[in-house]
Amino acid sequence: MRWISLIVWLAVIAQPVLADAKGAITAMKPKVTESREGAFDLSGAVRLLVGESLLKAKSPAYLPIQKRLAKEQGKELAAEEPGRKLPEEPFILVGLLKDHPALRDLEAAIKPKLPEGGLGDEGYLLEAAPGHILIGAVKPAGAFYGVQKLFELVEKGKISAARIADWPVMKMRGIHLYLTGSSLPAVESIVTELAPRLRLNQLIVEINYHFQYKSHPEVAEEGAVSREDCRRLAELGKKNFVRVIPMLNCLGHQSWADKTAKLLKAHPEFDETPNLPANNPDIYCRSWCPNHPDVNKVVFDLFDELIEAFQADAFHVGMDEIFILGGKDYRNPGEPDCPRCAGKDNAELIAKAINDYHKHLVGKRKVQMMMWGDRLLDSKTIPYGEWEASANGTAPAIKMIPKDIVMCDWHYEAPKDFPSVRFFQDQGFPVWPAGWNRVDNTVLLAGCALKNMGPKMVGYLATTWTSPESVVGGLTGDEKILKQQNISGLADSIRKGMEMAWEGSGEPSG
Repeated sequence: MRWISLIVWLAVIAQPVLADAKGAITAMKPKVTESREGAFDLSGAVRLLVGESLLKAKSPAYLPIQKRLAKEQGKELAAEEPGRKLPEEPFILVGLLKDHPALRDLEAAIKPKLPEGGLGDEGYLLEAAPGHILIGAVKPAGAFYGVQKLFELVEKGKISAARIADWPVMKMRGIHLYLTGSSLPAVESIVTELAPRLRLNQLIVEINYHFQYKSHPEVAEEGAVSREDCRRLAELGKKNFVRVIPMLNCLGHQSWADKTAKLLKAHPEFDETPNLPANNPDIYCRSWCPNHPDVNKVVFDLFDELIEAFQADAFHVGMDEIFILGGKDYRNPGEPDCPRCAGKDNAELIAKAINDYHKHLVGKRKVQMMMWGDRLLDSKTIPYGEWEASANGTAPAIKMIPKDIVMCDWHYEAPKDFPSVRFFQDQGFPVWPAGWNRVDNTVLLAGCALKNMGPKMVGYLATTWTSPESVVGGLTGDEKILKQQNISGLADSIRKGMEMAWEGSGEPSG
């Protein structure tokens, strides 16, 4: 992915960003809006009514509005279960459609404008009137996003009367971030403050060796995150309807510049090219040997610890830009270093690794497996070049691996078309297109995904390749951070990608 070195910042942005973010993050444009007369006054005495389903499940869907009302009123505010007859004084009712006749009546009134399949898991209805606000949804996530929309409608303590219906076009709206001990506060800030406004519901945290592994402490970097840190991040994700997905770079990317990653430093016996000088001259990144009899024993222990720490139901194995395989770097050919892989077919080697990981992750741990898709694209037939597609014979592996792996299809240039979006679907794989820091790329790639929507096209993924602190600063309009290379384009691209993934249009939301 043409990695950008991770800058570890000494100062971590810790201030709340919701107020600052309002001008930096454009509110999503609802698919249905019916303006009406009058306004609801949020600053006065308001009762909070919460449907039975959300109360019994202790759902976090209504907590943001409860906190907001408590702040407005200067006291703790209890969530009440509504009776059949609603109060005469101003109230806000948040619930599932099945929870109250008023919510079902709202659905009936606006149903002709809803999609054929209904609101889905994340859609919501919102009615603002001078004496009440209704927020209804099929699932708690929808109620949560309805509350977020309510916040976006507030102007000087009032909400103009309207009926609104909205739902996402893309199911998975994600961001990829580095996770280290120093970046954890910024990642938490993204989950709690920015993800709800951006409608992000998936977070891939590339952790690699920045975890305090108990099974193999020798591979842990200094200042790594703890199990408790990861568990807390996962809980914050649940409260904000963000699925947290750990990532460990597998096979490739086992070095960067002159620094070899901790696994190969601690276990040089796993190195695919052990005879290369220690400072990694003239290579992109080292790889581990997929045929070493002991490597998976270690790697699977790492998988298991991360899955347990995050209580994860998905895992990303990386596997992009693998240039060293078969015991040599295809761009600098010479005699193979690895006796186990020398002379082996690269497609079979990478397929073996993928199948090994799938057997453990999907077969044993019952989690969804994700990977970068570039090594499964043939640069001879899909003209992306050696970075975004394979030129070293790995592409035929696509015929040798399970079809339930989510292919994260990353592209950072701006061609008129991205044939891999269709190719992966045609091959039977779920595909998750991923852009980076160019708005023109984002518009074209997300647009291609929208044009080729099918059951296998799962959403849009924003990659970042910088520190999470810079991501926060870029998205909240920090002028100093926006002057850093790529940050302004990155922030604009994240916003645009999430807008298109939710709204389903490449046109500006106004």
